[in-house]
Amino acid sequence: MYYLQQIFQVMFDPEYTTASLYDTPRLGDTFIIVSLYAFFTSLDSFLQGYLRTSTMSVGVLSFFISTLTTFLLWVVLAMVFHIGAELLGGLGELPNALGFVGLGMAPLIFTSILRCVLTVLSIEMFYNDPEKLFAKVGFGLNLIGMAWGTPGIICYFGMKNAEKVHMLKALVVTLILFLALAALLFMTSDAF
Repeated sequence: MYYLQQIFQVMFDPEYTTASLYDTPRLGDTFIIVSLYAFFTSLDSFLQGYLRTSTMSVGVLSFFISTLTTFLLWVVLAMVFHIGAELLGGLGELPNALGFVGLGMAPLIFTSILRCVLTVLSIEMFYNDPEKLFAKVGFGLNLIGMAWGTPGIICYFGMKNAEKVHMLKALVVTLILFLALAALLFMTSDAF
C-alpha cells in the first residue's frame, strides 16, 4: 500500500515529492517504481510478441529485451538530465537524477497497463484494423505518459528541485528531451 500511495503522490504532487530528493534521493522507492514500469511494459511486449507469432520464445525474448531496455533508459536519461544540470550550474548529484527520472516513470505504469489491454483487444478481437485505431490510441497513451512523467512534468520538477537548476533552464532541458523522445517514438511507431 505504501508504494501505491507513493506512486499517486508523485503523480499528483510532483513539486512536493521531488523537493526532498536533493537531500535524500530515495533510490529504493525509485527502483520499485522503475521495476513496476519495466514489468508492465515488458508484459505488453510479451503479449505483442506471443499473440502475433503464437510462439512463446518470441514473447519471452521480447519480455527480457524490454526489461533490459527500460532499466537502461532509466540510467541513460538520468545521466543526460544530470549532465544537462551540470552544464547549467546545477548542484545535484547523479543519484538525485536517478531518483527523479525513476519517480517520473510512475504515470508510465498506468499507461503500460492500458497498453496491455489495448494489445490484447487489438490482436485478439480487432486483428484487421485498417485505420490502426488501437496503435494510434497506444501512441497517444505513450505520449501522455511521457508528458506527465519521464521526461515530462515530473522530471521538470525533479530537475528544478533535486538538481537545483533554475526553473527556465529545467524547462528547456525537459522540453528538449521530451521532444527528442517523442520524435523517436513517432519514428518507431507502427501507428502511422
